[in-house]
Amino acid sequence: MKLKLCFDCDDTLYDLSWPFRMSASHLFADGQLDPIDMERFYLDYRKAGDEIFDQIQTGKISIDESGRHRIKTVCSRYGIPVDDAFADEFQKMYRDYQKNIAMDPQLVDFFQETDADLAILTNGDHGHQYAKLSTLGVFDYFHPSHVFTSGKIGYAKPDPRAFTEVMDTLNENAMDWYYIGDSYGNDMEGAKNVGMKTIHFNRHHGPEGEAADYVVYSEKQLIELLKELSA
Repeated sequence: MKLKLCFDCDDTLYDLSWPFRMSASHLFADGQLDPIDMERFYLDYRKAGDEIFDQIQTGKISIDESGRHRIKTVCSRYGIPVDDAFADEFQKMYRDYQKNIAMDPQLVDFFQETDADLAILTNGDHGHQYAKLSTLGVFDYFHPSHVFTSGKIGYAKPDPRAFTEVMDTLNENAMDWYYIGDSYGNDMEGAKNVGMKTIHFNRHHGPEGEAADYVVYSEKQLIELLKELSA
């Protein structure tokens, strides 16, 4: 049977920490972050965004407002004083770096060569996610009708209805598909609850668990696994 792969976007098709790290390296004073574990700092930044995701999904706060909230919240937790002007500048720089995100060449090579059926299910505002996907060049390999955002379909992972909506629209059986994502809770548990097979791309070494059929930590490991599964 042909391999059937549904991907998350952020921190799966590209390293979401890159625009964050670049912005932080430019805006924080020399030595200000030296005592801090940058990986943990980044994960807490993501967590601050997850805490308000429902407000973003329903349009109660904008993408830029959520970005300012994230950096102010995480800095407060680490005892780093920042004001509104700094938060605005950080968000502006973060958005600028987002315009230059790219997939790892190993993923590009895989998509160019594979005959697998491909789809994407990503949480987030439809326009914002589509802009990122366009920057990544995914529409060279994924048909637009196979790309789904929570903002468009009305359900967000880990809600089983998000995954079911994708499978129903594609007229596919969830049990035939692999879902590849970085979040254990949103991606692995969500996909497993509708019967999908799961690949946890845990590039930032977050929580893991039994809902993941496979766990990989790099693009290299992911591509090797996908080639094994397609053999």
